[in-house]
Amino acid sequence: MRRKLPIALLAAAMAGFVVLVAAAGADTVGPITFEMSQGYAPGDINNQPTTNNLPNGKWQKTGPYDAQVALVSTYCDAAGYGFVGQALRISDAVTNGSFGDQSFSPGLGDEAGEKTAVNANLSGGLRQPNFTASFMIGTTQATQQCSACLTPLSLSVSPDRGDGARISYLRFEDHPDGVHVYFIDVKDPGPVGHVADFRESDIATLDRAHSHVVTFEIKFKDGAHNDEVHIYIDGQKKKDGTTWEDYYRYDPEQAGSGNQVPTVDKLLFREGGTMNPTDAGGGFLIDRVLLTSSGRTR
Repeated sequence: MRRKLPIALLAAAMAGFVVLVAAAGADTVGPITFEMSQGYAPGDINNQPTTNNLPNGKWQKTGPYDAQVALVSTYCDAAGYGFVGQALRISDAVTNGSFGDQSFSPGLGDEAGEKTAVNANLSGGLRQPNFTASFMIGTTQATQQCSACLTPLSLSVSPDRGDGARISYLRFEDHPDGVHVYFIDVKDPGPVGHVADFRESDIATLDRAHSHVVTFEIKFKDGAHNDEVHIYIDGQKKKDGTTWEDYYRYDPEQAGSGNQVPTVDKLLFREGGTMNPTDAGGGFLIDRVLLTSSGRTR
């Protein structure tokens, strides 16, 4: 059943609707298509869509990052992506080591996480054990961007609660042979004070001729060492792993926050690392963002 999500995503997105549902134990936001019909206008993604007054219903980006709603027609190489008229465009022309001022999607009404997870008053609703997030991604041009740059064009995407407390992680890097996708999960046996091992895997290389559907599927389980993360790309499972729960639970970096595991209800699109100013106006195109929390009944 889960592998059919990208197909449902495409069908719903073509209809041009945002679905906000809180029934039968599930809460859904999306698909967000960034079209004018959904209240989006070309320009800064911060505080869009202007017509949405629902809780957690707007994008937040308070930093100076190159993240804007863009006309797909500006990028002829993206003509076959199926993105209709507009999409979110984001590049590494501006980067920072910060988190809370980066680009966050609208959030779910019902958060996801373990029963004892902490939401820091950033998410809420009924606590759900399952979280699924999908989006479509493509590049703005058919060849590698900024090929002479010391580091490639990159973007990381993480389930989050809105302050950079990432619970999982994917990074997209534009290399000569395509866009490489890196997954990072965490192993930390504890006890408190034990440094976590962040494990990185190169799980896929995406061609630039098409857009690609990327899906996080996360199952939160109470207790340590047992969360599940499954990554799908274009409906094919690419990686099984775990969340960052044990980093928060045990690592000394999190001692100041009480070693508390966070909840999630949105996606963080983050530009960190080396800044590549020549990528301004280019980068990645994002469309059809879809979030769901589920697993509990009211």
